[in-house]
Amino acid sequence: MVRETQTLWDGLTSWILGSWGSFSQWWDQSLVVVARDDYTPFLDISGFLGILAFSLAVFTLSSPKFQIRQSTAIISFRPLFFGMLLFSAVITFAIEACILYGVRIPNFLNPNAINYFITAAIAVLILYWMMICFIRPPRFSRFTAKHFFQQTYVHIANGSKEEMLALAREIMREAPRLIRHTPRMKRHRVEDDKSVKPSALQRHAHYLNSLLSDTRFCDAVAKEMPSFPAHMVTVAVELERYDAPIQLMVKRTVIAMLSNPGSALFVENEWLGQGFIGNTKPITRSIFAHWYLLEDFELGLESPLDLDYPYARSWDADTWRVYFGMAREYIRGLTSTGSANWNTRGIHHILQTTKQAYSQIGDLKKYEDTFSPYNPTSHAMEANGFLKDLIKEFDDAKGWVGFDRKDDFRYGRDLSSEIAALLFKAIFKAAQVNTKEFRMWDVQRNTVWALTENLGVRDTEVMKMVRRKLRRMIWDEVVRMDDFPNYKGAAYIRFCLNVLGFYDESVHRNDTLERDSWPLAKVVGGWVKKNYQTIAISHPPVAEAMLPANIEYDRDAQTLVRTHDDTLTGVPRLKTFTLDPPRDSA
Repeated sequence: MVRETQTLWDGLTSWILGSWGSFSQWWDQSLVVVARDDYTPFLDISGFLGILAFSLAVFTLSSPKFQIRQSTAIISFRPLFFGMLLFSAVITFAIEACILYGVRIPNFLNPNAINYFITAAIAVLILYWMMICFIRPPRFSRFTAKHFFQQTYVHIANGSKEEMLALAREIMREAPRLIRHTPRMKRHRVEDDKSVKPSALQRHAHYLNSLLSDTRFCDAVAKEMPSFPAHMVTVAVELERYDAPIQLMVKRTVIAMLSNPGSALFVENEWLGQGFIGNTKPITRSIFAHWYLLEDFELGLESPLDLDYPYARSWDADTWRVYFGMAREYIRGLTSTGSANWNTRGIHHILQTTKQAYSQIGDLKKYEDTFSPYNPTSHAMEANGFLKDLIKEFDDAKGWVGFDRKDDFRYGRDLSSEIAALLFKAIFKAAQVNTKEFRMWDVQRNTVWALTENLGVRDTEVMKMVRRKLRRMIWDEVVRMDDFPNYKGAAYIRFCLNVLGFYDESVHRNDTLERDSWPLAKVVGGWVKKNYQTIAISHPPVAEAMLPANIEYDRDAQTLVRTHDDTLTGVPRLKTFTLDPPRDSA
């Protein structure tokens, strides 16, 4: 056995030595020295160095757009190209060294062929670069999704404005594929459907969309590329992907545009002052005309119409005009289907924000500069104009209104209840203006109460119900004074006495302008007649707060005396209102 093993080993050794000898003889015979005259390269060292210098200049000076395209290709171009250049450099310099020092090389390695293949590879790479940069840029797919996400993260994290704008242009180009591949979201957070694990493509699409809500990115887009949010909303609507996670990005971009008086939203809402752009409002309509479709998801929590706090509290009149221009486009889009669904998140957000337009109407210091953009009257007039248009739109769409007696707070949950509640709070704010000057009448009657009697909407079903519910809300507040005299109820009485005056049946019942306000004037006047002297004894400060500055209490005559300055005769006109004697229970 040992002898057989030794025999096999000796045979194997002799075969290996024979093969190695044959190979060495063949190798020595195949080695040749390449002469300089036999080497005619397509790409010599100088040409290679030129390509290297040109490549470095291109990669250093190229715009962020081309850098993004090179990085998001299926095969990232930069490492591929420079890796090929490094390999080519080693081979090229090795060939030149062999020729220079007479080093023999195998005859089957033709230096001209090798140089040709290197030149062809570099040419193919250059054509590949031209294709991904100019001819057919990379598309968002399962092969490139990770690259797109990484580049989005890097460019937004760096915070460079130029890079973020280039990124925005690339995302706009790929918006249809990006939104299409975003995983579908549930309409409500609690559903019976089992959760489905998203693919890597869907995860990257979702995370990329989430990165776009970065405030730095939104600020840059709002100033330089306001069409970005409009394009994203348009694509989502066209693809019927209303669940696309773009709400927060749109909201922050809109906030940034509202904080810049020269932004696209301001320009578009100057209407005829900006010609065609002001008439068509491309960006405003693209975002808000179909927003009611997108707000059904995530409960509409990130709506660009929800700007109540803290933004609306510091707006000037021009910003309010722009905001109500946005709201009008939303309302037109909502009613364009022929039905009026007032119970939407957008309507709720708009009315909540509109309350801030009346929030400072009771601050007399704000009226010192009549022409100031922060004058509360100009804010309230913008709100009145919008509410008038809102009522018209819903009345034309045959919106339903009703009166719910069981709801003793708003008397229903339709649009008329929301508007009545808004005006109810605005009246309380306006009642804080208590002066003998014309300012009190201008704020309370011409600014707040005038909306309820506006000839353009007074006969609509919505406004009729608004007046009815508003009268009940005011009367309920007055009646609470029976149990506990308070300053809030006193403010509403003061407002009614100033705006509606002392009830006079010959005036209120026969005047067509007072046809809807005389019931409130009658019941409030009757309550004041019956209870004023009683409260004047039990709660003197509250009784004093019930009277506007132009009405005085004559205790001896047991009357209220209203003074009205007559600018024609110079003699003030007086009107008295007789009060009932105080009750013994006082």
